[in-house]
Amino acid sequence: MILRISAARPAGGVATALRFRVRFGGVQRVAHLSTTRQGNCLSVTAEPGVLSKQQAVDAVTKTLTPSSKSDAVVILTSKSLAVWLQDATFVSKLLAPLGQSEKPAELSVLSAAVDAIPRLSSTGSYSSSEGLAILHGSLDETLPDLWSDPESSESELQPSLEFQMAPLRHDPVQVTVPVANTVFSNGRSHTIFASQWQTIKGTPPKLLRVVERTRQVIVTNTSNSYADSRVVAPLVPVTEPRKILAGLGNILRQIEIDLLPAPASKELEDIIPKLLKARSDRHNGYRQVGPMGVWAMVYPERIVASRELPRVFDITSGEEWPHAREASKLVFKLLARGCHVRKILSGGGGWGFKQGLLSLDPQTKYSTSDDEDVENFIRSFHGQDSGGATIAPGSYVQYFVEPFGCPPRGFRPRVRGGVASVVLGNQSILPEKTAQSDIQVVKGQFGAVSSQGIYISSKEEKPHQITTKLDVWGSYITSRS
Repeated sequence: MILRISAARPAGGVATALRFRVRFGGVQRVAHLSTTRQGNCLSVTAEPGVLSKQQAVDAVTKTLTPSSKSDAVVILTSKSLAVWLQDATFVSKLLAPLGQSEKPAELSVLSAAVDAIPRLSSTGSYSSSEGLAILHGSLDETLPDLWSDPESSESELQPSLEFQMAPLRHDPVQVTVPVANTVFSNGRSHTIFASQWQTIKGTPPKLLRVVERTRQVIVTNTSNSYADSRVVAPLVPVTEPRKILAGLGNILRQIEIDLLPAPASKELEDIIPKLLKARSDRHNGYRQVGPMGVWAMVYPERIVASRELPRVFDITSGEEWPHAREASKLVFKLLARGCHVRKILSGGGGWGFKQGLLSLDPQTKYSTSDDEDVENFIRSFHGQDSGGATIAPGSYVQYFVEPFGCPPRGFRPRVRGGVASVVLGNQSILPEKTAQSDIQVVKGQFGAVSSQGIYISSKEEKPHQITTKLDVWGSYITSRS
């Protein structure tokens, strides 16, 4: 194998773009590396079936920055590569750059498989990819309670990773990401476990023990008190906010339009056919394949009074992405103020009492107890704030749809402190097409992609706290680590 590396530093020295050529038996594969100054994390991504174990090890060895303070590592892989995590020889090679102590030392590792790894696209947004992501730091700060005995109730929870992120507009948040179902990759329903390794300079790290886990907290903002988080949720508002007159649980029954009661789905039943026709006219006879994604943003009355709400898109006015970009800036602020976005699962049509009912996704938290569900239902029945879990009459609702096509260049948030280094999100609308041989290594980026959605909540109990599920295609939350 022949490895050639060249580098070019842009003005300001913030990032370095690298290209290396890897030659296997006369076949040349070109990989691009983009690096930031954040040396405690990296991601390696590629088209399915392209990345080999040796290429992953080479990328990590040449890119990961060792630190004497690092005694903990998080290794995430896409579910297609979950079996790699069970290969002790492979993991030992990944950990080798961190085992540079002259004396024997212990290294704690959390390994987990998620649905995909975020890949930075040429447009500046993120897409889903096969690959792996690595984060290292202090055990107590990065992986608190990794070796403590799990609570008895933990075994009943769905397997997940809880990322403690930088504040979302002054409110520290945690983001729950479900781990992937890996039955068809390694025969396990999920893959998440802790392992302990002994390291010493000049010797491959040695596996000491392995402990299965169901969930784990990962602290990503240990070193940057000035960092913040941003949410990108590409949605196009197609109605004005409407007051909710009747609804129970996750069922929306009646809203107010021009001071008169109306079925909840009335406006959507009129707008969606017109939007489909407008898309067809603009895109050479395009026809919708499958149902269109429609979401409801639910606002407390106090938010509507502020009048800082997304402006309705005129479906005859042109392309949808510019409007989605502007709406996303407000959606981010609204989520930070305690609003929540809910996918519409079914509804419309019908007659009598059932006319125009809309069923919204009932989940705003990844795991809730039966007692908590009952309490939320009672609060909703009395018109009280139920933390977003149920529909409360007196709140307002605005309907949104997915924008058509791929995001344009620059559809990406800026985070205070520089380039985003932690990216947690959902599968992209259309994965970017890349050269079959393209392997991307990004130093300073770590993250995970879920096909089930991510769950954002306030770290601490407070009035109007953040509690929402985010499952809009191509949406994500980013921050600096």
